[in-house]
Amino acid sequence: FNRFGITSTILRPPRTILKLDIGNNLEEVTIMKIITFFLAISSTVAFSTPKLASSIHVNEVSRRGFVDGVVSVAAISFLQPSSAFAADDIAPINGIYADPNHKNGYRVVRTIGKTSASVTLQDEPEGPIITVSGDINTSGKGTTVTLDLSPKGGPKDIVAIVKGSDLYFPDGNSWTKNSGVDGIYSDPNHPDGYRVVRASSGGNVMITLQDEPSGPMVELVGKRSSNGDILIDFSPKGGPKDLAASFKGDKLVFPDGNAWPKL
Repeated sequence: FNRFGITSTILRPPRTILKLDIGNNLEEVTIMKIITFFLAISSTVAFSTPKLASSIHVNEVSRRGFVDGVVSVAAISFLQPSSAFAADDIAPINGIYADPNHKNGYRVVRTIGKTSASVTLQDEPEGPIITVSGDINTSGKGTTVTLDLSPKGGPKDIVAIVKGSDLYFPDGNSWTKNSGVDGIYSDPNHPDGYRVVRASSGGNVMITLQDEPSGPMVELVGKRSSNGDILIDFSPKGGPKDLAASFKGDKLVFPDGNAWPKL
């Protein structure tokens, strides 16, 4: 910063943030100046940031305008959402869905990254379990999932529109997301894995988990206890046979303090 004539001020932090040497004069950028600027743009910066930023031309303003412009540019850069936040703003697709065309079956939709999905389908309790892929597209018009249903004998590129928490198809059919314990969960002890939890008949809860992307998928069975907890048999994974899990606020909470949050 020295070649621009900018020196930081550390002796008066409550008042002065920067001193800019412009010509033979020092201009102070104070906390009050920043606060005033923030108050002035707080109601409009979200809608006019590009225009506001483009209106700052250093070579066309006075020395004091230049100082204010420096503060403005810094504030705009700070307030403008990063691309990471914008990319994360997608519809909540993860979940267990019901299909009215197959009332005894289920559909598990699990996102892989931000642009792909894996969909596991079973039409009947004794029928085959089929997994198909999907491409997620999010734009200003909303979110769609393009599914390749060819492994099931269907079209290769059927487009489902995400509306609220449901998926709508061109033929008028829709998949409704199940509530309650049904869902896709993460496990902080295995951040690269996932847990699929699905209520089944007879009070059973079916759990499919994978700790790592290339690791084995393990099938577990849980049963509802009299107090509403789910007693999960972790013995196929080398764990206890009846570990209790409580469903609280979209989380499955375990006695050791671990919790699976729903995605």
